[in-house]
Amino acid sequence: MQSYFKYQPSMLVTALVTWCAVAIPSLLALSAMPAWAWLPHILLLPLILLVANESQHSYGYKIRYWLLALMAILIHSAGFLLPSSVYLIYSVMLIAILTFYLTPVLSYCYILLASSAYLLTQTLFWERPWPWTEAGLFASFHLFSFVVSHRMRQERIAKEQAQLANSQLLATQSLLSQSVSRQERLHLARELHDDVGHQLTSLIVNLDVARRTAEEPQKPQLQQSYTLARETLEKIRALVSDKRTEQPLDLEAVLTELISHVPRINVSLQFRTHPLLQSLSHAHCILRVCQESITNTLKHSNATQMSIEFSDSDSTQWSMEIADNGNAVQACQPGNGLLGLQERVTALGGQFDWQSTRAGFAIQVHFKEIQHHE
Repeated sequence: MQSYFKYQPSMLVTALVTWCAVAIPSLLALSAMPAWAWLPHILLLPLILLVANESQHSYGYKIRYWLLALMAILIHSAGFLLPSSVYLIYSVMLIAILTFYLTPVLSYCYILLASSAYLLTQTLFWERPWPWTEAGLFASFHLFSFVVSHRMRQERIAKEQAQLANSQLLATQSLLSQSVSRQERLHLARELHDDVGHQLTSLIVNLDVARRTAEEPQKPQLQQSYTLARETLEKIRALVSDKRTEQPLDLEAVLTELISHVPRINVSLQFRTHPLLQSLSHAHCILRVCQESITNTLKHSNATQMSIEFSDSDSTQWSMEIADNGNAVQACQPGNGLLGLQERVTALGGQFDWQSTRAGFAIQVHFKEIQHHE
């Protein structure tokens, strides 16, 4: 059963304690006011839980950005209900969350806007003297929260990269193991045919001559040796034929190994066997395309879902599409990664395309015929 809500216990406890520390005294102070004055504090708790949700099967990042904007509006609207600056603790918690969604520059901009909003609200709305000390104090709290959260984010990214590198290594090792096994079978078949087979043939010829020219007492034994040698040669020929039969590549197992360790993103695989995928060059190319696509999605988007779908129209045509639900960039400029993949696919006679839409980023790979590059 898929879990649509997932939280780190420490984060969940911190969020609840922080909300209680601010909301309870604020709601008590607002007890004489209309019920709508309670809304900013009451609505903030579910919003905090929604944006801090780490489940991969839940709503996407576009919804989360709207929730974060609503949180910021509710937090600063609380400044018009009470003159107390306690509500800024919400803002300190918000900047810790924003670190995982915004760039450092945008996070600094929010800190500046939050401090400026507090100064203007206290001075113009509540008609207090400019509270420079309080504004500077809370700005320092914001900066401290940002630095700590940014460090946590960097550690998370490093952990994801290590986990992704491990999954890529395991997948590559799986494909290499299958390739080595195929080469060993072929090498063994050649050795049996060239060395043992030729020696047995010579032995059979000599035994045939010996059994024809030998005296009567030795003929039964020579005949038995001759028959045994021929049977052994037939078994070796059958073994050589079996070893020469190529062991099929299990690309599905390789890709399953790859996607099973991908962090943060839920990757689905719809695999369909095809003769093209028995080519080691094509299989290796497809593995590299999938690896690079997953890496780019983790680095450049906030995607939570990715699909890898294989399709074919006949025995000589095959295609694959990799799509995610991340933030799309309409004017996508290909980097070294995409250009490298395009070169790999083109070198095998295939076609490589990519497109960026509102739904996310997609890559298509097409092959029309088998090229012998083994």
